[in-house]
Amino acid sequence: MVRRWQLGVISLFLAVVAGIGGWIFYQQHHFKHFAVHEPGKVYRSAWLGPDALAQIIETYQIRAVVNLCNPEEMTPEQWEEERQTVKGAGAMLYAVPLPNSVNVDARSWEPHLAIMDNKDNYPMLVHCQHGVTRTSMFLTAYDILHRHKTAADSLAVQPTFGHARADVHVHTFAENFEKFANERVAANPSAGRVQ
Repeated sequence: MVRRWQLGVISLFLAVVAGIGGWIFYQQHHFKHFAVHEPGKVYRSAWLGPDALAQIIETYQIRAVVNLCNPEEMTPEQWEEERQTVKGAGAMLYAVPLPNSVNVDARSWEPHLAIMDNKDNYPMLVHCQHGVTRTSMFLTAYDILHRHKTAADSLAVQPTFGHARADVHVHTFAENFEKFANERVAANPSAGRVQ
């Protein structure tokens, strides 16, 4: 009798653990690399399917989705699903590929900086294919220009989602962007300030 009771308790425990593990796996897969960067303003993720994207737009009242992917990184069906989901939710989609380079080319960054500078784009969701390297680069630029953080301070609080190898690349970019931002603000003190 006691043995049967012990087996029942163990079975129940294993079922609960499996259920919790399954729920966590589903959340991590469904809302891949989703994180709050600045509450009420900026959120991040990897590319999300239509259901997850629509849920995040509604939950966080997202006004703009910034897709940093290159055209070939997503299938035509994925691009169309994202366009339709964002449009259906009443948000704006910006498809602006971001060079995965440690160097900061002012011309390449113009559209990204314009998106950051437009207060009507907030709250915004920023993503690339995996939500790791280019998303971190964009958010570091945002933090430097709009939150007046140093590159090191910005990166210290950003999740790497287990991709530590990308850290060296992102850190080098962040240092270069910080120099670029200092020069940009010195040339135009009102540049990079969200009102």
